[in-house]
Amino acid sequence: MIYSRKVNFYETDAQGVVHHSNYPRYFEEARGFYLESLGYPYEKIRKELNIDIILLELKVRYKNPLFFGDIFKVDFYISDMDRFFFTFKYTVKKENTVIATGETKHACINRDNRKIVSIPDILRI
Repeated sequence: MIYSRKVNFYETDAQGVVHHSNYPRYFEEARGFYLESLGYPYEKIRKELNIDIILLELKVRYKNPLFFGDIFKVDFYISDMDRFFFTFKYTVKKENTVIATGETKHACINRDNRKIVSIPDILRI
């Protein structure tokens, strides 16, 4: 799946480069886009299924910079999934240049007791 957007000025540092702390946010935006494409935006999952999707691990590898006004895309997919855990892999690109790569690992928890639960069918690939 591909999520695309433009770099905002506030995302850049004093050198005009996107600050490293924004890449996890880009990953999160892409995951939100994925949930919306399933017809289950995060607020609906929380309300109807009574679960939260939690982040367990985050990896980012920085390769090239992005600058204010750049249009980029996040190409991402679920690489691994079992009963309780799933992992997304991401490639951030500007045109054909790889900007960064990354991974996030997640689990679902019951909102009431905060215990890990099986991944709902709606999220299964």
